[in-house]
Amino acid sequence: MTIHKTAIIENDVVIGKNVDVGPYSYLHGKIEIKDNTRIGPYVQIEGNVKIGTGNEIYHSAYIGAQPQDVSYKGDESSIEIGDNNVIREFVQIHRGTGEGTVTRLGNCCYLMGGVHLAHNVKVGDFVTVANYTALSGYVEVDDYSFVSGMCGFHQFVKVGKYAMIGGCSRISKDCPPFMIVEGNPARVVGVNVVGLRRREFTLERRGIIKNAYKTMFRSDKNISQAVNELKSLGSNEDIQELLCFVESSTRGLIR
Repeated sequence: MTIHKTAIIENDVVIGKNVDVGPYSYLHGKIEIKDNTRIGPYVQIEGNVKIGTGNEIYHSAYIGAQPQDVSYKGDESSIEIGDNNVIREFVQIHRGTGEGTVTRLGNCCYLMGGVHLAHNVKVGDFVTVANYTALSGYVEVDDYSFVSGMCGFHQFVKVGKYAMIGGCSRISKDCPPFMIVEGNPARVVGVNVVGLRRREFTLERRGIIKNAYKTMFRSDKNISQAVNELKSLGSNEDIQELLCFVESSTRGLIR
């Protein structure tokens, strides 16, 4: 363990084995940091924060600030960060609004410089969020998604598994799994074929997803008609993933 002599770590902070803390970093609050995590210079971590193993937190990241929410009244909320994440320069992660609520980052995620995770955001595993994208309060991004740079997300939006969001997009409705979404206003422009290949989806699986895409987004059917047609195809796991996402959407679906 290497803690720079200029770092300030207050008494409530619990640090595991082989944790490095860089110059001028300030850790205060009910913080737990597990083994093999590296914290760079000028990092501030405060409040009720749990950080897992093997994380890399770069220069000037700020984790644990009060939510930027006018309804926040000093509630006891927290942040939970999983294992093996990369959190780059100037990333901001704010704790939840509401007593006992959590802002959560999963495992093996990559947050590039300037990314903002607002209060009550939930990010799954193996998610990449590129530079200067802002996820507003209560946004949820599911596993294996890729969010490009400088995107803006409306509160409560959900992004499905294996989705890709194009750069500079304005996201105000839910983004379906497996799809590429981009634009202002955003729209579904195709299947995230490259992302699916990287995750070793077979040609057959990709073909099924492409047909589902054509039924739901490139036919003259409305959502209800498309859902009914896809239900008739049986219990394919990828079709079920898409259907469950569509039927649970509360903000409406990007088309």
